Amino acid sequence: MPFSQDLLILTRRVHLTTERRVQPLRWKPPADVYEGHEGWLIKLDLAGVRPQDVQLRVCGNFLAVSGRRFDLAHQPGLRLRSMEITYAEFERGFEFPVDIEQADITTEFRDGMLLVRIVPGSRK
Repeated sequence: MPFSQDLLILTRRVHLTTERRVQPLRWKPPADVYEGHEGWLIKLDLAGVRPQDVQLRVCGNFLAVSGRRFDLAHQPGLRLRSMEITYAEFERGFEFPVDIEQADITTEFRDGMLLVRIVPGSRK
């Protein structure tokens, strides 16, 4: 019986270690959505994501924000000891009560946050 108990403990350790090291193929950044008199402000936590690695797509009343975070600090000779930050593709979707295809949509990166401002019906 002691052998099988040791094997069970070892199996659990291997499973937990593997589970911690495997990262999801896609991650979902946290976001805050504000509504005002003129439209909406979406704030996404995209620390470490470069502006050129983000795409916005609009379809009807739906906005998709997607992109990828790369590990830009990785250098030859460095050995990974722990990884808690996800470096992979991400995507978030937001649905609005009105069509936003003709909306004025602007973006700004500030302090690791992507700010997306949406003013409906203002695009000519």
